[in-house]
Amino acid sequence: MTVLEVAVYALVMTGGKKPFFCEQKDQAVECTNGLSATEEKGVIHYDNGVVVSRLPDGNLSFSNGITAHWGAGSWVQFSNGVSMRRVAGGNFKSSTGMLCEAGGTIKASCHKEED
Repeated sequence: MTVLEVAVYALVMTGGKKPFFCEQKDQAVECTNGLSATEEKGVIHYDNGVVVSRLPDGNLSFSNGITAHWGAGSWVQFSNGVSMRRVAGGNFKSSTGMLCEAGGTIKASCHKEED
């Protein structure tokens, strides 16, 4: 689990419209949008009860029912209307105009993408 991974999934779960910041603190990642997460055996457990795991076929599984599939143009489309794709530098861009980027290995932020 990377801090950026936690941030991207948190953005998806919250609808992808409000900026926030995440930071690794001990064994947990805490985000300013109210979510925090821990990892156990490759599975991410958020404090709101949602569990995110990777299925054997590489797809993501959200325990709250959000599903994901590959769409056009390398976008991953989530069933709640948010789409994400990897962009330059290993960052992630959302269909809601947000950019999630790592700040080293212990920090990540999701903010409105600047033109």
